[in-house]
Amino acid sequence: MIARSQRARDAAIAAALGIASFILLFIRYWVPSGKIFDEVYFARAAEEYLQRRYIYENTHPPVTKLLITLSVIMFGGLPNGDTSYGWRFLNVVAGALAVVICFYLAKRITRSSLFGAYAALLFGLDGMHYAQSRIATPEAFVVCFSMLTLYAFCRYWDAVVAAPEQPIGHRGWQERGLEWLASLALAAVIVFMRFGHETLAARIVLLVIFSSCFYAVYRLWRERSPGAMWLVSFAFAAALLVASKWYGVMAYGVAAVVVGYAAVRAWAARRASPFPIDLVAATVVGSVGIVYALAYIPHFIGLRDLQTLPPRPYTVSDVVTMQVNAFLYHDHLRATHPYASPWWSWPLDLRPLLYSAQYGGTGNQDTTTAAMIYSFPNPLLLWPGLVSVPLVAVLAFMRRNRGYALVVLAYLLQWLPWMFSPRIAFLYHFYVNIPLIAICNTVMMQFILEIMRRNDPKAARWIVAGYLGLVALAFIYFFPILSSMTISQNAWLQRLWLPSWHG
Repeated sequence: MIARSQRARDAAIAAALGIASFILLFIRYWVPSGKIFDEVYFARAAEEYLQRRYIYENTHPPVTKLLITLSVIMFGGLPNGDTSYGWRFLNVVAGALAVVICFYLAKRITRSSLFGAYAALLFGLDGMHYAQSRIATPEAFVVCFSMLTLYAFCRYWDAVVAAPEQPIGHRGWQERGLEWLASLALAAVIVFMRFGHETLAARIVLLVIFSSCFYAVYRLWRERSPGAMWLVSFAFAAALLVASKWYGVMAYGVAAVVVGYAAVRAWAARRASPFPIDLVAATVVGSVGIVYALAYIPHFIGLRDLQTLPPRPYTVSDVVTMQVNAFLYHDHLRATHPYASPWWSWPLDLRPLLYSAQYGGTGNQDTTTAAMIYSFPNPLLLWPGLVSVPLVAVLAFMRRNRGYALVVLAYLLQWLPWMFSPRIAFLYHFYVNIPLIAICNTVMMQFILEIMRRNDPKAARWIVAGYLGLVALAFIYFFPILSSMTISQNAWLQRLWLPSWHG
């Protein structure tokens, strides 16, 4: 009864947060009415899908482009939905859902509904979250799927740790090897009977995907392994993430580190690993294959290429070639951009992005007006993260806290690999870490409350509430240059705090 009451209360809190976030993001989300920044590619893709034309933006997977297309369809399709109302609406929904997921993840980490709501409020008051959730580009969906992936993996981790340990001989590798061979044999029959005309590379990809699906389904059906529902949820959430933008693959690094560490510990103790590595791998690979197959259905049905008048159905070989070409594009991209920024500068908030600028007035600085849309994290959220993230890492080690470790691992593995990226990068690539910083800041506030509770609990509560108030005031202060609100040029320039924010 208590657990049911707790779930009902959490659902009410989550609903309130989601509705409030949606209302905040919804107001004037259609301003400006024209395409801004990368909407010229992603909103255009919706038009191309609905006209069954060649998709010009083919350097990213299609899931987010399909979601933007669905958003356009919800407003009447072409031509009625081909407006800023149509392009951006599901981004607004994704932004609100991300706040809800942040609440549930933070609640799981902090073991407190109150602090879960605190973290969600911090995230909802972030400038980059606000701006990215109101533009028809992939990032709002990417963050939503990223948070869902981490939450599902956290639940799976808790489930397998709580399960009884098995002796190392349980379900030996010989039996599993036979199951893999049987899955591979069945996949080979299907691939070579149905897809024999495809290229060798395509057939290998299909063999891996089909055999992984068969193996995962058989194992899940036979063993009812602990946390199976959360394993499948994690795999499909991560598949949606990767099929939205490839840098989402960094989320797999978190699972790889945790699963690999657990396997080494189990081997040293002569026990079976709590994580069935082969099952995890098969479920993930199979889920990616399923999501990709569904996402490319419009291509398989047929799109009109640049050179052909009637729509041409794509083959699996075409789709595999598209992935190779997309990788080569990003690997060789050496473009420059005035608002690009290096990976190391992102936690410092040194280079925001300017998405839209509209000027009015007479040209005199006192009478000129500006309506701007910048995308940058709330400095009062981001800069404390320079302290809170290391603090949570220390607490994770000292307290052996799995939730803290998950957040810090995710933060590092979604950021540090960018140092090796050869292509141009932007501050919005750090957006996936903003909710994690909100959670780390929340854990820091919880820690302050804990250590000050005995001596001066009233002061501790004022610190915690005061910090949230300062973040809210900073969001209100920057709101005009996040939302295309018309203000004076002086007011606009006053909000560019750092020299690197200019020009």
